[in-house]
Amino acid sequence: MRQKGSNRLFEYWNTLRGTRPAPERGEIEPGDIREMLGDTFILEVAAQMRTIAFRLAGTRLCAAYGRELKGLGFLALWDEEANFAIAKTVRRVYRDYQPMLVSYTAATAEGHFVEFEMVLLPLMPVADGNARILGLASPRKVPYWFGAEPLVVNHLRHLRTIETTVAAPPLAPAEVREAGAPSAEDRRRRVAHLTVLDGGRGKA
Repeated sequence: MRQKGSNRLFEYWNTLRGTRPAPERGEIEPGDIREMLGDTFILEVAAQMRTIAFRLAGTRLCAAYGRELKGLGFLALWDEEANFAIAKTVRRVYRDYQPMLVSYTAATAEGHFVEFEMVLLPLMPVADGNARILGLASPRKVPYWFGAEPLVVNHLRHLRTIETTVAAPPLAPAEVREAGAPSAEDRRRRVAHLTVLDGGRGKA
Protein backbone atom coordinates (compact mmCIF):
# COMPACT_ATOMS: atom_id res chain seq x y z
CA MET A 1 0.00 0.00 0.00
CA ARG A 2 1.47 3.30 -1.10
CA GLN A 3 -1.20 5.71 0.06
CA LYS A 4 -1.18 7.04 3.61
CA GLY A 5 -4.97 6.76 3.88
CA SER A 6 -4.96 3.12 2.77
CA ASN A 7 -2.37 2.21 5.38
CA ARG A 8 -4.10 4.09 8.17
CA LEU A 9 -7.52 2.60 7.45
CA PHE A 10 -6.05 -0.89 7.30
CA GLU A 11 -4.26 -0.39 10.60
CA TYR A 12 -7.48 0.89 12.19
CA TRP A 13 -9.47 -2.07 10.82
CA ASN A 14 -6.78 -4.51 11.92
CA THR A 15 -6.74 -3.09 15.45
CA LEU A 16 -10.53 -3.27 15.76
CA ARG A 17 -10.80 -6.88 14.66
CA GLY A 18 -8.18 -8.21 17.07
CA THR A 19 -8.08 -12.00 16.60
CA ARG A 20 -11.35 -12.10 14.64
CA PRO A 21 -11.60 -12.26 10.86
CA ALA A 22 -13.22 -8.80 10.78
CA PRO A 23 -14.72 -6.15 13.07
CA GLU A 24 -18.42 -5.33 13.41
CA ARG A 25 -19.85 -2.36 11.50
CA GLY A 26 -20.95 -0.79 14.79
CA GLU A 27 -17.37 -0.71 16.07
CA ILE A 28 -16.29 1.82 13.46
CA GLU A 29 -16.29 5.31 14.95
CA PRO A 30 -16.27 8.11 12.34
CA GLY A 31 -14.35 10.31 14.73
CA ASP A 32 -11.48 7.82 14.78
CA ILE A 33 -10.97 8.15 11.02
CA ARG A 34 -12.18 11.72 10.48
CA GLU A 35 -9.23 12.68 8.28
CA MET A 36 -10.06 9.82 5.90
CA LEU A 37 -13.86 10.05 5.89
CA GLY A 38 -14.03 11.98 2.63
CA ASP A 39 -12.42 9.06 0.75
CA THR A 40 -14.09 6.27 2.73
CA PHE A 41 -17.11 4.20 1.73
CA ILE A 42 -19.11 1.15 2.78
CA LEU A 43 -20.42 -1.40 0.29
CA GLU A 44 -23.39 -3.63 0.96
CA VAL A 45 -23.71 -7.01 -0.73
CA ALA A 46 -27.40 -7.90 -0.65
CA ALA A 47 -27.93 -11.60 -0.04
CA GLN A 48 -31.33 -11.91 -1.71
CA MET A 49 -30.91 -9.41 -4.55
CA ARG A 50 -27.27 -10.38 -5.21
CA THR A 51 -26.27 -6.76 -5.71
CA ILE A 52 -23.22 -4.72 -4.66
CA ALA A 53 -24.06 -1.10 -3.86
CA PHE A 54 -22.69 1.87 -1.97
CA ARG A 55 -24.34 2.11 1.42
CA LEU A 56 -22.27 5.18 2.34
CA ALA A 57 -19.71 7.26 0.47
CA GLY A 58 -17.47 10.14 1.54
CA THR A 59 -17.89 13.68 0.24
CA ARG A 60 -14.54 13.81 -1.60
CA LEU A 61 -15.28 10.57 -3.38
CA CYS A 62 -18.76 11.73 -4.42
CA ALA A 63 -17.32 15.06 -5.60
CA ALA A 64 -14.71 13.25 -7.71
CA TYR A 65 -17.45 11.36 -9.55
CA GLY A 66 -19.75 14.37 -9.67
CA ARG A 67 -22.71 12.64 -8.01
CA GLU A 68 -24.05 11.07 -4.85
CA LEU A 69 -22.77 7.51 -4.75
CA LYS A 70 -25.03 6.25 -1.96
CA GLY A 71 -27.35 3.59 -3.41
CA LEU A 72 -25.41 3.35 -6.68
CA GLY A 73 -24.33 -0.08 -7.88
CA PHE A 74 -20.58 -0.45 -7.32
CA LEU A 75 -20.00 -2.21 -10.64
CA ALA A 76 -21.57 0.72 -12.51
CA LEU A 77 -18.32 2.65 -12.02
CA TRP A 78 -16.19 0.04 -13.83
CA ASP A 79 -15.70 -0.66 -17.50
CA GLU A 80 -17.13 -3.85 -18.94
CA GLU A 81 -13.77 -5.62 -19.07
CA ALA A 82 -13.19 -5.08 -15.35
CA ASN A 83 -16.66 -6.00 -14.10
CA PHE A 84 -16.06 -9.72 -13.63
CA ALA A 85 -12.70 -9.25 -11.89
CA ILE A 86 -14.09 -6.60 -9.54
CA ALA A 87 -17.17 -8.69 -8.68
CA LYS A 88 -14.90 -11.66 -7.99
CA THR A 89 -12.66 -9.48 -5.80
CA VAL A 90 -15.60 -8.19 -3.75
CA ARG A 91 -16.80 -11.76 -3.34
CA ARG A 92 -13.41 -12.80 -2.06
CA VAL A 93 -13.40 -9.96 0.49
CA TYR A 94 -16.75 -10.83 2.09
CA ARG A 95 -16.63 -14.60 1.53
CA ASP A 96 -13.06 -15.31 2.62
CA TYR A 97 -12.56 -12.25 4.86
CA GLN A 98 -9.61 -11.37 2.64
CA PRO A 99 -8.54 -7.69 2.48
CA MET A 100 -7.75 -6.60 -1.06
CA LEU A 101 -5.84 -3.76 -2.67
CA VAL A 102 -7.04 -2.43 -6.02
CA SER A 103 -5.08 -0.16 -8.35
CA TYR A 104 -7.10 1.52 -11.07
CA THR A 105 -7.30 4.48 -13.42
CA ALA A 106 -10.41 6.69 -13.36
CA ALA A 107 -11.20 8.70 -16.48
CA THR A 108 -13.37 11.69 -17.32
CA ALA A 109 -15.56 12.12 -20.39
CA GLU A 110 -13.03 14.71 -21.63
CA GLY A 111 -10.26 12.11 -21.65
CA HIS A 112 -8.38 13.10 -18.51
CA PHE A 113 -7.45 10.36 -16.07
CA VAL A 114 -6.06 9.89 -12.58
CA GLU A 115 -4.58 6.86 -10.82
CA PHE A 116 -6.33 5.61 -7.69
CA GLU A 117 -5.52 3.16 -4.93
CA MET A 118 -8.43 1.38 -3.25
CA VAL A 119 -8.44 -0.84 -0.18
CA LEU A 120 -11.38 -3.21 0.52
CA LEU A 121 -11.75 -4.56 4.07
CA PRO A 122 -14.35 -7.09 5.23
CA LEU A 123 -16.84 -6.46 8.02
CA MET A 124 -18.81 -9.11 9.88
CA PRO A 125 -22.22 -9.93 8.30
CA VAL A 126 -25.25 -8.19 9.77
CA ALA A 127 -28.45 -9.80 11.08
CA ASP A 128 -30.28 -9.63 7.74
CA GLY A 129 -27.58 -11.81 6.14
CA ASN A 130 -26.10 -9.01 4.04
CA ALA A 131 -22.35 -8.55 3.86
CA ARG A 132 -20.62 -5.20 4.23
CA ILE A 133 -17.21 -4.01 3.15
CA LEU A 134 -15.28 -1.00 4.41
CA GLY A 135 -13.28 0.73 1.72
CA LEU A 136 -11.21 3.75 0.85
CA ALA A 137 -10.25 5.12 -2.57
CA SER A 138 -7.77 7.96 -2.98
CA PRO A 139 -5.84 9.41 -5.94
CA ARG A 140 -2.10 8.87 -6.03
CA LYS A 141 -1.66 12.46 -7.25
CA VAL A 142 -4.30 15.17 -7.49
CA PRO A 143 -4.30 16.82 -10.95
CA TYR A 144 -5.30 20.46 -11.47
CA TRP A 145 -8.65 19.53 -13.02
CA PHE A 146 -9.67 17.11 -10.24
CA GLY A 147 -13.17 17.90 -9.03
CA ALA A 148 -13.98 20.14 -11.99
CA GLU A 149 -14.40 17.25 -14.44
CA PRO A 150 -16.36 14.30 -12.98
CA LEU A 151 -14.91 10.82 -13.27
CA VAL A 152 -17.13 8.57 -15.35
CA VAL A 153 -15.41 5.16 -15.58
CA ASN A 154 -12.76 3.10 -13.79
CA HIS A 155 -10.21 0.94 -15.59
CA LEU A 156 -8.64 -1.83 -13.53
CA ARG A 157 -4.84 -2.05 -13.41
CA HIS A 158 -3.80 -4.43 -10.62
CA LEU A 159 -5.25 -6.51 -7.79
CA ARG A 160 -3.34 -7.58 -4.69
CA THR A 161 -4.21 -9.46 -1.53
CA ILE A 162 -3.26 -7.92 1.81
CA GLU A 163 -2.12 -10.71 4.06
CA THR A 164 -3.39 -10.95 7.64
CA THR A 165 -2.77 -13.33 10.53
CA VAL A 166 -6.24 -14.92 10.55
CA ALA A 167 -5.85 -18.64 9.92
CA ALA A 168 -9.38 -19.59 8.86
CA PRO A 169 -12.45 -17.31 8.72
CA PRO A 170 -15.80 -18.61 9.95
CA LEU A 171 -18.61 -19.26 7.53
CA ALA A 172 -20.80 -16.27 6.75
CA PRO A 173 -24.60 -16.72 6.48
CA ALA A 174 -25.59 -19.22 3.80
CA GLU A 175 -27.32 -16.54 1.71
CA VAL A 176 -24.08 -14.60 1.33
CA ARG A 177 -21.35 -17.22 1.56
CA GLU A 178 -21.05 -20.38 -0.44
CA ALA A 179 -20.99 -23.59 1.57
CA GLY A 180 -17.59 -25.01 2.40
CA ALA A 181 -14.63 -23.84 4.45
CA PRO A 182 -11.58 -22.06 2.97
CA SER A 183 -9.03 -24.26 1.28
CA ALA A 184 -5.84 -25.35 3.03
CA GLU A 185 -3.92 -23.17 0.57
CA ASP A 186 -5.93 -20.10 1.58
CA ARG A 187 -5.29 -20.81 5.26
CA ARG A 188 -1.55 -21.24 4.71
CA ARG A 189 -1.33 -17.92 2.90
CA ARG A 190 -2.64 -15.87 5.84
CA VAL A 191 0.62 -15.71 7.73
CA ALA A 192 2.54 -12.53 6.92
CA HIS A 193 1.24 -9.42 8.63
CA LEU A 194 0.84 -6.54 6.15
CA THR A 195 2.64 -8.41 3.37
CA VAL A 196 1.16 -7.78 -0.09
CA LEU A 197 1.19 -10.95 -2.19
CA ASP A 198 -0.55 -12.69 -5.10
CA GLY A 199 0.03 -10.01 -7.68
CA GLY A 200 -1.33 -9.98 -11.19
CA ARG A 201 -3.20 -7.82 -13.62
CA GLY A 202 -6.93 -7.94 -13.17
CA LYS A 203 -8.69 -9.08 -16.34
CA ALA A 204 -12.15 -10.36 -16.90
